Amino acid sequence: MMIIYKLLIILSLISIINCKEQLYQRYRSPFPYYSKKHVERKQQGLTTRVGDDPSPPPYQELWYMQTLDHFNFQSKGEFAQRYLVSDEYWKKPTPGEKVCEGPILFYTGNEGDITLFYDNSQFVTNILAQEMGALLIFAEHRYYGESLPFGNDSWTSDNIGYLTSEQALADYAQLIPAVLSEMNAEHCPVLSVGGSYGGMLTAWFRMKYPNIVDGALAASAPILSFLNTGVNPETFNKIATNDFKDTSTEGTCASRIRSAINDIMTISTQVNGLAQLSETFSVCGSPLNDVNDLINWIESALTYMAMADYPYPANFLEPLPGYPINVSCNALAQQQDDIQGLLQVLHVYYNSSGQAGTCYNMSVFTTGALGDASWNYQACTEMVMPVSSDGVNDFFPPQPFSLSDLNEQCQQEFQTTPDPYWITTYYGGGNFSATNIIFSNGVLDVWRSGGILETRSDSIVALTIEGGAHHLDLRYPNPLDPPSVTEAREIELKLLQLWASEASLLKQRK
Repeated sequence: MMIIYKLLIILSLISIINCKEQLYQRYRSPFPYYSKKHVERKQQGLTTRVGDDPSPPPYQELWYMQTLDHFNFQSKGEFAQRYLVSDEYWKKPTPGEKVCEGPILFYTGNEGDITLFYDNSQFVTNILAQEMGALLIFAEHRYYGESLPFGNDSWTSDNIGYLTSEQALADYAQLIPAVLSEMNAEHCPVLSVGGSYGGMLTAWFRMKYPNIVDGALAASAPILSFLNTGVNPETFNKIATNDFKDTSTEGTCASRIRSAINDIMTISTQVNGLAQLSETFSVCGSPLNDVNDLINWIESALTYMAMADYPYPANFLEPLPGYPINVSCNALAQQQDDIQGLLQVLHVYYNSSGQAGTCYNMSVFTTGALGDASWNYQACTEMVMPVSSDGVNDFFPPQPFSLSDLNEQCQQEFQTTPDPYWITTYYGGGNFSATNIIFSNGVLDVWRSGGILETRSDSIVALTIEGGAHHLDLRYPNPLDPPSVTEAREIELKLLQLWASEASLLKQRK
């Protein structure tokens, strides 16, 4: 079993694409639906929104000449950073006055095309912006989307080294004052918002640049998913397993999935076992050479389904029905054989639309968008977020986290040695000192394992969303939402309004 992270990836662009299958086993992205498939759907003009959700407000696509290296005074390099601006609901300040009724809602772009995050954060774009009269700014993360410092050469060994979370936050800290100056909005409060890796960036942004950002909403932000934070790396897979287990009082769905995976491992050791499994699972092309390819493919479906266990039909990486785990477990229950039952579970994730074809490509995720290379590099430097399994409290084969294995792979592919402790050294892990941050986590979300789960003060607030999956609170309100996410959104709005009001008064006095 793999260490889960793509957390949602150099000698040359060609070498990365050729080697991606091996790397994928360790670095799957925390945002699975911002993959090549999602980009292709965007390019084809297909909606990525849910049901009849309204479109987000129109935006301008703008560019800022950003500093390439914020921490080297000898460097004079720049690159074009993309950002989106919408003033549809903005209560603009009066020129020459310090009073600003409409705050700035700034989205800290994460590992993907910024337009996709804009299209899928409608609680921010449609609800918060309208209720608060806010200006929306969505900034693209360097080395993702179209913000490529060296174009298609951005992933060479000479050019990739400028990709760090520290550089990205410095980008945002430089971008915001420049944009606000152009828009006569220097006295407007700035509130940062983000989900998953973007949520981590949002929390860290408030911690590191409190002079720039006045408050933050960090949704599903696993800032503790690192070594030396007290988080057990097995918790991730335990949560995924429990999501399936909780579909019945007996926990039969999870136990039968575990049984099926054990059977797969046994069959793989037999003569012609891999060929038999290839036929059973309708593998495209050549038969399996390694059972781990199949296990990785299965694990992808199970963990991503847990992340995207939304109460309504959704179309992210794959089209899924509402509460897909319940649907898949019901399908499993109709089968007597455990492996055939697992197949039905996988069909829900990979082929609920019935349009996946007659065979499955086990490397479906290994041919992701070019941004995958960027995330894999981050995972091979500072974003070391270990996930393991014990085979007892989860339904996967036992696989401990191995830093030596990680070092070997990263040396082989990127000539880098990961520093698993740098993030906690730089940002503080759970031992941080800050104010005005909301940490929201869904109980169903596997990344809750590394989240801030307890309120620490009046201004470091943890919200636990019962029945909530991965940053459900950032999505547009839906009648099928659990009451807990409705309550969470109300609290988020009130706190952000409070912090904006307090910041506005302080800025007026300056």
